[in-house]
Amino acid sequence: MEVVLVIVACLIFFAGKGIYDRKNAERRLRTRVIREYGSKADRKLDEGRAQSVAYYCRSKARSSCPVDDITWNDLDMDSVYYLLNSCKSSVGDEYLYYLLRNPIDDIDALKERNRVINALSKDEKLRTETGFFIGMLGSIKNISVYEYICRLKNVEIDSSAKHILQALLLAAAIGVIFFEPVVGIFATIAMFSVNIISYFRRKSQIECYFSIFSYILLMAGAAKNIKKVKDADVNGELKEYTGRIESSSAKLRNLTRGAEFFLNPMGAGDLLQSILDYLRMAFHVDLIAFNLMLRRFYDRQEVFDELFENVGFLDCMLAAASYREWTGDTCEPILIGSAEAAEKPDAGMSFEGLAHPLIEDPVVNSLKTAKPVLLTGSNASGKSTFLKAIAINAILAQSIYTARAENYEARCYHVMSSMALQDNLFSGESYYIVEIRSLKRILDEFANAAGAPVLAFIDEVLRGTNTVERIAASCEILKALSESGGLTFAATHDIELTYRLEGTYSNYHFEEEVSENGHENEVTFDYKLRDGRSTTRNAIKLLSMLGFDRKIVEAAQKSAESLQNGTI
Repeated sequence: MEVVLVIVACLIFFAGKGIYDRKNAERRLRTRVIREYGSKADRKLDEGRAQSVAYYCRSKARSSCPVDDITWNDLDMDSVYYLLNSCKSSVGDEYLYYLLRNPIDDIDALKERNRVINALSKDEKLRTETGFFIGMLGSIKNISVYEYICRLKNVEIDSSAKHILQALLLAAAIGVIFFEPVVGIFATIAMFSVNIISYFRRKSQIECYFSIFSYILLMAGAAKNIKKVKDADVNGELKEYTGRIESSSAKLRNLTRGAEFFLNPMGAGDLLQSILDYLRMAFHVDLIAFNLMLRRFYDRQEVFDELFENVGFLDCMLAAASYREWTGDTCEPILIGSAEAAEKPDAGMSFEGLAHPLIEDPVVNSLKTAKPVLLTGSNASGKSTFLKAIAINAILAQSIYTARAENYEARCYHVMSSMALQDNLFSGESYYIVEIRSLKRILDEFANAAGAPVLAFIDEVLRGTNTVERIAASCEILKALSESGGLTFAATHDIELTYRLEGTYSNYHFEEEVSENGHENEVTFDYKLRDGRSTTRNAIKLLSMLGFDRKIVEAAQKSAESLQNGTI
């Protein structure tokens, strides 16, 4: 009797400590949610997790204007993703990647996203409870939640009868101790060893799926936490989403009923759970529960999909609100859909005070154009950064309805680029081949009448070939782009193109200022956009700045003057 009382007392103690630990963890989470709102995110994922977040995006139907791999890499959109990613859950991580890879041209859907972002930004209690609710789901390292959910249907279910038999044999061996202590102890040790070995053999085969089912259990229990969000949502701003979360989590609970007593929930590491872990190993109760849940989950993934989408959406909108608060210099864009564009054929693009999202203290620029733009300017003057700033803001405008500018107005576009290309060593393709393939895909998309109009960004057209052919071919490609609808921004060092395309393209440029610093010239840039073509060059001046021998610099300057005057 005394032993039983001691065991009961220990269980009560550990249960009480577990409750205390969980309450303490909840207080820390709530504090973290409040502290992180409006702070710089820039949360990088480890390599395994960074690769896994793309699975949900690849699994879902693409929008009419997806960001392809070339454009994503050109614009360093991974860094933009990290800058925005203050998401509180693995679901949010994956859904945010999906949103950024799939900008949309549905104005109503974009305005709905903006409405939710504004609701969260204006109501501190609502966003805190929303962040707390999502944060309780936590994150999984190295694997994609959605990918492993989709893989569940391919997992082989082993026999639960085998595990039940082993558990009964261990229980029987323990029972023998009370009648034949020596025999019972040896039998118990033997069965315990056998059960542990077979447990880990099976567990190693399904370890990732255990993590996923533990995560599903947390999502299934979301309804009890969503009530606090609903209570804070006095104006019903999020009721559409909280209602769907509550409904789908209730359905998911039916699929997971009873499993919470056998599977260790994600993040539960208290002493009671540690003791229960040993019992699970010995009696295989979590393996039996896993088989039970797997059978229930077959052909019911749509329930999880609905929950995933709504939780992910709220997590991303909270991250977008935090990003707006952190930068303090964003605007809500004015976007023109396809129906309105028919009435405004010269809509084009207009922005003031536009900045590159990845630069904390940026130089801002303004522009209004309905014509394609040709950018010229010296090396390092800011052409590429300006092109990327426009492209990234166009993507953000059509994904989280946010632009880093004083104001931004444009049609909804399909953003494509050909900028930071490299030789393809694996396929043996030269830089020039890679470049013309990249340009061809843009031309093909321009010709796609069913798609959204293309917003193209090209840095140094056909830089991989000789001057004569580069200028001739570049001129014809840029003409074709200007005649195919959409809008093109191209940067070039070939001033000849500005004359050949005058009237077709608007000319803008960046320039530098050269000042004397002792016996050397010092080149500085203000990164401000100016009308017209560039009239200055600085490549040879930069040689001097970087310490090249004066004889080389002077000889190069004389050679350049001779070439320009046609004497060579």
